[in-house]
Amino acid sequence: MDAAVTTNSIAIDDETIGDDLTNVPYDPAQVKVDYKPFSIFQVMRKIRLGEIDLHPDFQRRLVWDKTRQSRLVESILINIPLPAFYLDATTLNRWVVVDGLQRLSTLDRFCNQNEFTLENLEFLKDLEGKTFEELPRHYQQQIEETHLNLYIIQPDVPDEVKFTIFYRINTGGIVLTRQEIRHCLFHGPATDFLKKLAEAQKFKIVTTNSIPTKHMDDRECILRFFAFYLTPYTDYQQSNYDAFLGQTMRRLNAMDDTERRELRERFFEMLNRARIVFGPYAFRKIYEVDGKRYPVNKSLFEVWAVSLLNHDPDRLAERKDEIIRRFVQIMNEDDDFNKAISTSTGSIKSVQKRFNTIEALLAEVMA
Repeated sequence: MDAAVTTNSIAIDDETIGDDLTNVPYDPAQVKVDYKPFSIFQVMRKIRLGEIDLHPDFQRRLVWDKTRQSRLVESILINIPLPAFYLDATTLNRWVVVDGLQRLSTLDRFCNQNEFTLENLEFLKDLEGKTFEELPRHYQQQIEETHLNLYIIQPDVPDEVKFTIFYRINTGGIVLTRQEIRHCLFHGPATDFLKKLAEAQKFKIVTTNSIPTKHMDDRECILRFFAFYLTPYTDYQQSNYDAFLGQTMRRLNAMDDTERRELRERFFEMLNRARIVFGPYAFRKIYEVDGKRYPVNKSLFEVWAVSLLNHDPDRLAERKDEIIRRFVQIMNEDDDFNKAISTSTGSIKSVQKRFNTIEALLAEVMA
């Protein structure tokens, strides 16, 4: 199937999970958010100590230019109140920014890092060209003593409620994807584990280095594989797919190194099987043998990754042409399967449909 492959665009196939997180119901009593006014001096100290996490993985997506950053500082100096900040108190010693990352990152760059000089100010022209350290002391004090309105989501708020709050509130300059939100909420061994697997050369080769990394689509694909590897699809009874993936992140965090190493080995075994059967068409919609190569589809990644592990690689190699032929037939004739990998993919019905279909295909071909 390699002959038709001439391009290598970076993209992920579109899908809808099915959960509109702005409409997910939850008990209002579970929403525990405390108001805490902090001075900029206090906030900058917490950032320096690592007690407020500014998400270094997302820093490359800062979109404010120097003019906008400078005018944020100027707003403080001319006593214009800043909008509220929302943070998640994941632990007593670590707060994650839910909303206000762009503003806090700007203040960190100016006050802590001394990284940029003020420019294009509207009112305080005499301060242009100055870093924080070069400002007259009374201006430094004014910045340090300005209070910010912080709203802190408490640690005992359930994960699924935190996720929904995060999704609703996260509307600023850096709008995070669902996987990026999971990365924030479940930061720990799981996030490092997924990151390393996504960076592995074998993963890049099998996916032809085509899955976008900017918004962690690659890590979400891998997480979805582990989710159904650890929890058989027949046991999937979730009405909230994001909660299911969040539970998997928590399980990965709770594992010891030996358990994660075993998962890593199974992950690479899976990639080898996918390469054997599909070559550069792995985890993609295929409507014609040697035809157009579509972007990687997350639902197909999930179902093929889990299902291929149930079969011997040598037998898969012998039967690969028939597997592909049957898959092409399904893609062209089974509208319900196409829906199950494209729309409402997190519903129980869609999960069961795609797994039942692919498992039946393999059972028939490998018999």
